[in-house]
Amino acid sequence: MDSVLHVVLWILFFASAVVMSIVILLQQGGGGGLAEAFGGVGAETFGVRASGATKFTFAAAAVFFISAVLLHATW
Repeated sequence: MDSVLHVVLWILFFASAVVMSIVILLQQGGGGGLAEAFGGVGAETFGVRASGATKFTFAAAAVFFISAVLLHATW
């Protein structure tokens, strides 16, 4: 039973890493960066609502983080 849990966690870990990498690379750049974030033009950066791709990236990152913590805790 314990080995099945490790296999499932490893599959989740690697699958979420691959999915997260692909989704991040496919996202359209918002431009600006940190230099413009505090200037007049990029001030709206922190007020932008999350799109579907951003929410999906966050979900993939959450799965990645949780599986990494569980793998460490059960090692």
